[in-house]
Amino acid sequence: MNEHEKKNDDVDSRKVKIRKRYQGIDEKQIEKIPAVPAVDFFHDDQERRVAVYVRVSTDDINQTTSFELQTKHYADFVGKHPNWRLVDIYADEGISGTSVKHRVSFNRMIADCYAGKIDLIITKSVSRFARNLVDCIDHARKLKNLNPPVGIYFEADQMCTLCETAMRLNFLAMFAEESLITKALS
Repeated sequence: MNEHEKKNDDVDSRKVKIRKRYQGIDEKQIEKIPAVPAVDFFHDDQERRVAVYVRVSTDDINQTTSFELQTKHYADFVGKHPNWRLVDIYADEGISGTSVKHRVSFNRMIADCYAGKIDLIITKSVSRFARNLVDCIDHARKLKNLNPPVGIYFEADQMCTLCETAMRLNFLAMFAEESLITKALS
């Protein structure tokens, strides 16, 4: 028997032991841990301090139209929720999203999150928030771990980092990380 076959036999025998352990167990002996309910920013009555993040990557005249439309859209969007209070519209115009270093408004918004001034960030999409997926995931995780947590709602992606859909963001991150590793090894 070669080493690969031994490893498979070992895995199979461990699986058999685990399955036997759980056969015939009385349901009363199993401790059930309920899932933590997802935060519903859209339908609860709690007041939310909301920040809007808007970014366009060039100073092109056509981008100015996009910039103004995004700004107006999100001011109206926040205004439609009676329990939301607009903290500020953080806007970086003509700034690339590949790095957060030179995005003055973005960095001010993140600092305001850490200062406890913001509960929720609204932005158009993951790519508007950060072109670099690693930066996006890093900020999302750090903001989620604040007390109280700060969520990010990506409207076009229909994803909120404090909701169950945040799992999609983690899958994207794993895929991106795997792609980077594959490229590095090529």
